[in-house]
Amino acid sequence: MYYLYISLVYLLFPFWIIFQYIRGIKKKDYHARWQEFLGFYSHQHNRAAPILDGAIDNDNLQIKSVPYKATYRSKQNRSCTSQVIWLHAASVGEIEAANVLINYYLDNSPYKVLVTTNTEPGYVRVKALLGNRVEHVYLPLDMPGSMARFVKHFQPRLAIIMETEIWPVLCATCAKNSIPLFIVNARLSEKSAQGYRKFRFFLQQVFADISGVIVQTEVDALRYQSIGVNADKIFISGNIKLDMEIPELVTGQATQYKNDYFPGRTVFVVGSTHQGEEELFLKAYQRLKQQFPALLLILVPRQPKRAGDIASLCQAENLNLTSWTERTPCSPATDVYLVDTIGELKQMYAIADCSFVAGSMVPIGGHNIFEPILLDVPVLFGPYMKNSELLAQQLLDAKGAIQCFDTDDIVHNVAIILSQAQEKDRLVSAGRAFIGQNKGALNKTVELIERLTATVYN
Repeated sequence: MYYLYISLVYLLFPFWIIFQYIRGIKKKDYHARWQEFLGFYSHQHNRAAPILDGAIDNDNLQIKSVPYKATYRSKQNRSCTSQVIWLHAASVGEIEAANVLINYYLDNSPYKVLVTTNTEPGYVRVKALLGNRVEHVYLPLDMPGSMARFVKHFQPRLAIIMETEIWPVLCATCAKNSIPLFIVNARLSEKSAQGYRKFRFFLQQVFADISGVIVQTEVDALRYQSIGVNADKIFISGNIKLDMEIPELVTGQATQYKNDYFPGRTVFVVGSTHQGEEELFLKAYQRLKQQFPALLLILVPRQPKRAGDIASLCQAENLNLTSWTERTPCSPATDVYLVDTIGELKQMYAIADCSFVAGSMVPIGGHNIFEPILLDVPVLFGPYMKNSELLAQQLLDAKGAIQCFDTDDIVHNVAIILSQAQEKDRLVSAGRAFIGQNKGALNKTVELIERLTATVYN
């Protein structure tokens, strides 16, 4: 099965080349970096050196209380110095979750951090959040040659994959080179688990090469076990997103943003919308506007490239639209403010009077419902929450959020929040209390990685 998988990847490779060429016509910077997908790197991507100044004792490096050694020996008995922690996050959503873990290693580790993504939006988000504090390349294609060149070039001492990515050649290459590999903040929907179970006999071999799978919930643990992960390799940590910290700059600028761009407006922010959702919120807005004349709808699509389609929807509904790229304040006549760039969602949530986390009114699975709560903003979401189904239900049970099933629900519940300050405060307080009671996944994850990694390097 492993060699059949590799054969299929090679058969699809010519189509990938065509896809990349077409994609690169419009995105020259993306096109210029296509070699990274094959494991070839320019002189700018040198093997990373330690962050710390001065000499480092490679036989007694430490991260917190766990002793580390900075050398490893591969199965070919080849010794090499390894100064890189490699973290892979497929795209924007995974980068947001990974940011907490990345910052931990930047602040507490003597190693540099290399981040790989699959997509350009993921790269853009890495640069926005972390700047030059980390190095970024695109994840090589899951082929033996590409992965071997990647590992030989960067020589990572530790590999971390965020949430749900499973790459057989990547796993085998890490095992061959004695690189501890972890899937962290892992989650698995029942639908995905059903699909993976069909290949359980193959996935058992793939997961045999992984050091550990650190999952969000007991339900995720059972699902990973059902697709072939040994129970002794599965650990439960909770959701790292609950440990996310909001930068002071975001909260500090909230009042200024609202005064500069949205003066005198009551703000309803709908974040991470997908196709088929904007129509619902435009209709809900028009009904709410009758009760709240100062209401402004801020739409933040998950993919900014859909801005043109959303603008057409607004025009069809005779709604006055202003785009964020115009960098102009909304006028009293503005109905919809469209955020058509990546990286502004936190700032928009910070100025909101009420928020809705989209990707949940259509079968996408939902997005981060805790970000608005951390900004003291009441949060609503829809019925499709498979990406964090247990936590979403627990938050609902704690009365820290409201679930809506249709446009009528959206209108009814937003109206309550905007008209009843006591209900708004109660929602935020309950949400905050829930986060306080359930955070700590970061510490658990780091402790597990350090303990299990130490067995490799000692």
